Amino acid sequence: MQWRSHLIVALSLVLAVSARAAEPINPDNPPEGLFTDEWGEVYMAGGKVGYVHSTMTRKGDLIDTRVMMKMVIGRANQAITVQTDQSTTESLTTGPIKFTQEMDASIMKTAMRGTIKNGRVTIVQSQYGMETTQTFDYPQGAVMVWGTFRESLRRGFEPGTTYTLSTYIPELRMDGPLPATTTVGNWEEFEHDGKRIRGQRVDLVLESHIGPIEMVNWVDHSGQILKSVMPMPGLGDIVIVMTDQGTALADFVPPEVFMTSIVKAKRTITPRTARRITYRIRSTTPGTDLGEIPTTDMQVPTKAADHSVKLVITRQEHAFRKPRAERVRAVDAGAWESGGEMAEFLESNLMINTKDPKLIALAKEAAGRSDDPFTLADNLRRFVTDYVDIKNLNIGFATASEVCRTREGDCSEHGVLLAALGRINGLPSRVAVGLAYVPWFGGQKDVFGYHMWTQFYIDGRWIDVDAALRETKCSPTRIAFATSSLKNTGLADLSLPLLSKIGAIDIDILNIEESPDGGDH
Repeated sequence: MQWRSHLIVALSLVLAVSARAAEPINPDNPPEGLFTDEWGEVYMAGGKVGYVHSTMTRKGDLIDTRVMMKMVIGRANQAITVQTDQSTTESLTTGPIKFTQEMDASIMKTAMRGTIKNGRVTIVQSQYGMETTQTFDYPQGAVMVWGTFRESLRRGFEPGTTYTLSTYIPELRMDGPLPATTTVGNWEEFEHDGKRIRGQRVDLVLESHIGPIEMVNWVDHSGQILKSVMPMPGLGDIVIVMTDQGTALADFVPPEVFMTSIVKAKRTITPRTARRITYRIRSTTPGTDLGEIPTTDMQVPTKAADHSVKLVITRQEHAFRKPRAERVRAVDAGAWESGGEMAEFLESNLMINTKDPKLIALAKEAAGRSDDPFTLADNLRRFVTDYVDIKNLNIGFATASEVCRTREGDCSEHGVLLAALGRINGLPSRVAVGLAYVPWFGGQKDVFGYHMWTQFYIDGRWIDVDAALRETKCSPTRIAFATSSLKNTGLADLSLPLLSKIGAIDIDILNIEESPDGGDH
């Protein structure tokens, strides 16, 4: 369940794209040394969840920016701590030079570092001692933190001022720019901690492949940020209020945010005996389109005139008898070769490092001796279900390499480890994200909650397999909103499209067809 990294991306965007100086400076010749030093409180769900500290420092021709953040989030009665440290180095004359990001979330530690040289950006992502390196053309003219900050000072804050910048934000897109449009508004009042504060409104819209990301900021007469708000669909707003160091670091009690991202099922389902379920999904905002819900081997969506979606989900039947070599890849052989349309489902990436010796050994242990691909998939599923023996919500989105060492996590960790073991054994794999029905969660009965599971490509179709919920022949109680090979995929790519629906949809169960034998577990 992937909300955590999106909060980090959101916070990074608020500060990186909307930073302002405490004192007026010359945007073309800022002072030497430390020239901005900002502290802020972070709020979600009506409570303080953490703090941020951002600085800018000039060293000759170079501008160093740094943003450090700590948050503690309530997740189904568990406190999750997230700490990040992000930095950029940009030249006053030539633009961005390098950047880093480190994240420490429970036992999960990740890092990203990038260098820009000769029109190319090389990005190294690392986790659990393993690294993945990728190189892309750097988008010409794209700016990072200092560049956006400098341009805001150049443009000023005259009401009605609007402009669009080409920005580079590797957390959201590593291989290209993102346009960010700023619109300066009028002076408004807002309330915080019982006080009425006056600030000038500055709206920002960041266009990305996952849709527009909108932020609202209020600044004072010098352009210093007073407050920033960024909606997080399904989780409410992230609110940052600038303050002094002592106030920012003061104690805080994390509110519960995860339970806002569930959907009531309205009736009880028995997953073991359900063979086919017909759902109707509607937006709680009349006239709003739900977007594309994918067609998979299990689910068939049909859009209605009222913008609702009728979804028929059927348990898959498996009757494989041919040897594995004949059935695993029922498409043209060239599609699986490097560069082929299906190659990414067998290739190694940061989340699924198929070259990791520990994972390779584990995959061999889990496979058994079966020559039948479905039996292989079942062996791997049962192995992962038992292997991840610490079932908790403390991990956000660990790599397969990390899970095979820690043996800890929730649906995400089960899903990515199972995908890795399948891929190493020759089963093309991907993950699916969506909603899954559970009889009880967080003290609530009959709900759908965010979920991730695995799909293997067998006999020319994608087969759903769920290690977290202990199902090989998956019941029709999960709704897929997206699938991914996890190649070049940030966490936001998978989760933000779904989070934009959770909390804003209604699910009706129109019909349940039962089967006495049900599915296996």
